[in-house]
Amino acid sequence: MTSILKVSEIQDPTNRNTALTIDTAGVVTGKVNESRQIVMGFTLTSGVSGDANPITGWANMATQLSGDGAGEITTGGSVSESSGTFSFPTTGLWKIEFNASLEGGSGDTTVQYNMDTTQDNSSYSSLIQVKESTYTSTAKAHTTMVGLLKVTDTTNDKVRFRQLSFGGHTTEGSTSEALTYVFFTWLGVAS
Repeated sequence: MTSILKVSEIQDPTNRNTALTIDTAGVVTGKVNESRQIVMGFTLTSGVSGDANPITGWANMATQLSGDGAGEITTGGSVSESSGTFSFPTTGLWKIEFNASLEGGSGDTTVQYNMDTTQDNSSYSSLIQVKESTYTSTAKAHTTMVGLLKVTDTTNDKVRFRQLSFGGHTTEGSTSEALTYVFFTWLGVAS
């Protein structure tokens, strides 16, 4: 059975770059997302104690930790951050990975992190929530949350992170290493 590809099937529908080529011998070569690859990280540069909405104090990991070999791919643009709110350079499906190192507080040992999103650049709702606890005020812990976000409007679709500490926890930050950090990876065009 022979399949016939239409031109629309061999082109990336978003930016019209050729995704497949066929040479004179009939060999098909494909390139996946060649013109739009984005993988970036941000690190928290100082500790955040108690409640924070949003968590602020982020720096681009590739810049902040360049001496340690940190890098990024920004062929399709760069994620930007302002006052704890992250904006996206392009639409599509994004994988967002949040990792927090924390030190325990007194009283209730629970700390909660939320990944909050907006689609109107105004009202935020919680996409993901994780909770972690420590046993004493000197105990350390680590927690992670991973989410997929479909960005359809780069002006209005944004994400930020929030913490609620029930006992005075401190989310750790540093200018010399990534203790608390977030990764953004553009996965592709979302349907």
